[in-house]
Amino acid sequence: MWKCLGLGVVFLLFLENGECYRRGRKPTVYEHTYYEEEGNKFLCLVLGLCAYFPSSQTKSNMKVIYKWSYLEYEYNTETERRAAIDSEEFIPGKGTPIDVNVFYGHHPSEKKMFVTIPRFQKGVPFSVGTVTNRTRNGNPIIAPFPSWDWYRNVEACGPRRIVSVYRIAIDRCGRLWVLDNGVVLDKKVCQPQILAFDVRTGRLAYRHELSKDITTDVTLMVTIMADVRDSCDDVFIYSADCQGNTIYVTDVNNDVSWAAKDKTMYPWPPYGTYNILGTTFDIMDGVLGMALDPYQPGTDRKLYYHAMSSPTENWVYTSHLRNRTMFQGGELSTPEIFHTFEGKRSTQSAAEVIDSKGTMYFGLNGKQELACYDTKSENYGARSSMRIIEHNDETLQFISGVKVVKNSKGIEELWAVTTPFQKVYTDTVDTKEINFRILGAKIDDLAYGTGCRHGSSPLPHHQTRPYGHGY
Repeated sequence: MWKCLGLGVVFLLFLENGECYRRGRKPTVYEHTYYEEEGNKFLCLVLGLCAYFPSSQTKSNMKVIYKWSYLEYEYNTETERRAAIDSEEFIPGKGTPIDVNVFYGHHPSEKKMFVTIPRFQKGVPFSVGTVTNRTRNGNPIIAPFPSWDWYRNVEACGPRRIVSVYRIAIDRCGRLWVLDNGVVLDKKVCQPQILAFDVRTGRLAYRHELSKDITTDVTLMVTIMADVRDSCDDVFIYSADCQGNTIYVTDVNNDVSWAAKDKTMYPWPPYGTYNILGTTFDIMDGVLGMALDPYQPGTDRKLYYHAMSSPTENWVYTSHLRNRTMFQGGELSTPEIFHTFEGKRSTQSAAEVIDSKGTMYFGLNGKQELACYDTKSENYGARSSMRIIEHNDETLQFISGVKVVKNSKGIEELWAVTTPFQKVYTDTVDTKEINFRILGAKIDDLAYGTGCRHGSSPLPHHQTRPYGHGY
């Protein structure tokens, strides 16, 4: 059941409370409401979301925008919700958010915040949703995307199905890429598939089912990267399989996929044991974290990747991955194209992401920390190029996903989803506590002075900490 918890998520700039209230009144859609609280300004935005902006020029931390004690799902009527509970389609207290993404669009009405809830637990009615401005028992309600129809009778494996999703991607062309692994609990229900939807309309734009010739019985697809170049038609998809220890490459234009495999995609046994706030458990997850460096026309692009149960970071030129002929001799035929940095992390890490300046962001699972790394330095793990941005035992227990999103003003934001994964794994989640959070911040506020920005000097030690053993 606990195979590759494809943990990776992120969201948009909104409020500490998960609800947007001013003197007990909930703001309406399109209403903009400012107020002061403890020296900070909050802006209530469309969809009932609240953006945080620091009132001073001091370095800001990741702010909690949404929080849940347990997930709530949107049903048309109370009768439907009760019937879903009675049939155990929905089991209150079950379901864990793993990934998130935000679409701003050109108009406030187009804003959408997506979240994924993979079906590794029983009682999860759908796997991709949007966060609404409605709540139930203080928990933001999540609506199915694109509609309930995509989650009915999935065992028939028809073309209009979404079985289980860990991570998603939104490209600059307004498409939501969905990686459906086809697995419910421990059972493989359907072949894994890649779907693309128009974010605005929910209409299906592309569907590709991976062939049984390249996947295996243990394949579990957990992370997706959309590599879009000069044209929206020039798209390659990279998909991480954390149980098959494989990266699948999909040429969207030619509708074909192939497998790339290397020893760097396997877990390390010493890192298969996790310790989060005193709770230990074992997971042997292979390749899971992936991030693309910024695209610059005329230059090669790198895909960074790592196994979750591993201390190493690796990379490969995308020109090699995109060349199908390099893998015609077998998925293990080109070990020379895969590279590993000499430096290492001191603990496991799930998702990672890179901003437009080449700064990588990722969580340190055993440390409850958010870290950054200057990808231009080539010195992964060095104190000069890797820093600890933030530590918080409560809000950063396990960072399962991170995203960089450019808002409607062109400002980059970092979004993250965090969970008490040690409690999810041991089935000890207390629904009377806050368990799941979406956090957000402006990239410039996080990266400034960290030393993770190429050519920048780090802030004093008390504001950011160099990375290294013992931190």
